[in-house]
Amino acid sequence: MTSVKVFLHSTLVAACLAVAGGATVYAGDFSYGKWQINHDDATRRATISKDGNAILNDVTVQFKAGGRMMTTDGYTGVEYSTADIADEVGQGKSYTILYTSTETDAPGVEQTFYLYDGKDFVLTDVTLVGKGGAEVASNYIAPVVSRAENLFLPQDLNNRFLTVPFDNDGFVTYGSYPLSKTSKTSTTLAPGRVARDSISFEVTAIFNGVTQQGLVIGSVDHDTWKSAVRMTGSPLSQGKITNLECASGVTHSATKDADGDYLQPHGTVTAPRIKSARMIIHYSDDWRTGLETYGDICAAIAGRQEWTGGTPYGWNSWGGMERHVNFDGVISVSDFIKENIQDKGGFGENGVVFVGLDSFWDNMNWDQLKEFADHCYANGQVPGIYWTPWCDWLFSGSRAVEGNNGYYYEQGYAKVNGKTKSVAGALCMDPTAPATISRLNFFIDKFKIMGFKYIKLDFLTNGIVECDRFYLPEITTGVQAYNYGMKKLRERCGDDMFIVESIAPLFPAQYANARRVSCDAWGEMWHTSYMMNSFSFGWWLNRVYNYNDPDHLVMGNRSVAENISRMTTAAVTGYCMLGDNLSTRGSYIGTEESQNKAARFSTYDKVNEVIRRGGGFRPAYGHILSGANNSVDLFYLETEDSYYIAHFNYEIDNKDITLDLTSLGINGADIDTSRSYECWTDEGVTINGNEMTYRLTTERARLYRLYKK
Repeated sequence: MTSVKVFLHSTLVAACLAVAGGATVYAGDFSYGKWQINHDDATRRATISKDGNAILNDVTVQFKAGGRMMTTDGYTGVEYSTADIADEVGQGKSYTILYTSTETDAPGVEQTFYLYDGKDFVLTDVTLVGKGGAEVASNYIAPVVSRAENLFLPQDLNNRFLTVPFDNDGFVTYGSYPLSKTSKTSTTLAPGRVARDSISFEVTAIFNGVTQQGLVIGSVDHDTWKSAVRMTGSPLSQGKITNLECASGVTHSATKDADGDYLQPHGTVTAPRIKSARMIIHYSDDWRTGLETYGDICAAIAGRQEWTGGTPYGWNSWGGMERHVNFDGVISVSDFIKENIQDKGGFGENGVVFVGLDSFWDNMNWDQLKEFADHCYANGQVPGIYWTPWCDWLFSGSRAVEGNNGYYYEQGYAKVNGKTKSVAGALCMDPTAPATISRLNFFIDKFKIMGFKYIKLDFLTNGIVECDRFYLPEITTGVQAYNYGMKKLRERCGDDMFIVESIAPLFPAQYANARRVSCDAWGEMWHTSYMMNSFSFGWWLNRVYNYNDPDHLVMGNRSVAENISRMTTAAVTGYCMLGDNLSTRGSYIGTEESQNKAARFSTYDKVNEVIRRGGGFRPAYGHILSGANNSVDLFYLETEDSYYIAHFNYEIDNKDITLDLTSLGINGADIDTSRSYECWTDEGVTINGNEMTYRLTTERARLYRLYKK
């Protein structure tokens, strides 16, 4: 980052700056682009405004130093400085408030705001500075804390705040909640007389479902800290946020750092200067644009693992074969795909077809794995494999690590309170330990020798837990350890291996080409609506990963309507991995019904044309939810020549729809109805003025392409 600091003024009481004409400007007031920061020297709190309208009031800083929780409210000294900035986000100005205290154990605090040319966001972070160059220790820094009533949305019942899960394990869901609830213990979505309190990991959006205006706030750095946003709404009026805390250094049962009643603290960082994650404060007329911008900034900062090999198509064994992987069976799967699916109806056209072995691939020996991989290549496919780099499933520390360089499993275990730590039924391994890295090198090298160019990584959250200590002393937090291990893994895989994360934390994201957007999903409507809950509020993750993986698409013995809905999830995500048991030989043969359905529903030309676009659909709204998992049902995408609309019916009742196209930014007069169609049926469309009418039958999705004139 290029930065030239320009010191303006400092004072312990009041700060004023003389300007031309004899006028006086308070140095605590700073304005650049669309944003204004007004710091009150008396209260040590700031107001953050956009275009002259206050967004957040009474913003203070909260942190731990030396084990003590502190705020800047009681700091006696305040200085201000500005600087020109040019960084990975853009060009602009930074504005720093330096707090100093006479207390011997109180570090200096630098609260910095980064304002960019013409942007709808500001970034902010906090740096703790040890006195006289001494080290300071902290495991918690909150750059944005406001206990004031913040009113930046219309006061109506359409206001929501979003809860984002830390990872995608345990069938966790995203939440879009009213700012109040009917009682303290209520779990329903109904508003009421009790302010709702909740936590969201890394980022949240607080928005109005009708106007779409909203605030997006969260962390854009993911190199050191686990971050979260705590928020409290308001009763009745539904208009206010009465408590907001955006902090680095958060552990929770959701981060897998709790064992029973014990919660492991976040790792402590010790240095002369300790910086929090940068936090984004984005306010605009569309919260969806805010989350997409957030994703773009995260990718600009950390980088993104690009993929140029075309839209991923293929098959994964877990959906139908599960633990019954066998050599003859998977050879026949490769043949079935080649003969019945591949290059038919646009499946895999101009892209790649992966044939992936999931868990229980070790039912086969290395020679069989090599033969399987060679067979895939002969069929024009790319073989895939599965692995869990930070897990020991056997709980046997005395056994030698594979490819043994003198290491044993117990030398790689993570410890909490001196004991091994388990998550999801597997012991956690320290990603910085030589035993863990030696094991990693052995398996990745072996997979590459076999010819595997696709790897599904699972249960990665086991590698991001906080521990008593890590093998490398310079690494003291779970996120630091995770970054260390994932970087080693990515480098070992090389750029020609496609990496998809299965169960994994949301961030860091720069090591994989794709991430499964939800927990496991098969073929029934419950699974479709569950997966679509995650896509409803995590669609923007294709900005930090290349693809949102909707998981294996299983047709099985479900209804045709459910099959169509499940395959439509591939269209909106732009990622298509089949999951039925397609084996025609071996010890676990699939059913004819399942195989015929997989071949039928994966080879629709017009649907595959949408899949090959690689995703990009966004939700039409965020406050109207339906189905068993509270999912958005309507999604859309605009391209140069068309609009695409996907509408899901997660329920058993038929629905006659009159869709107001203007709600999607579409003018009905601009649509060429003579060329437009529904992708599954090839039916035409009915548009009168700005209204499009159609019927959604039981558990059925429709996928439309509307051509522009």
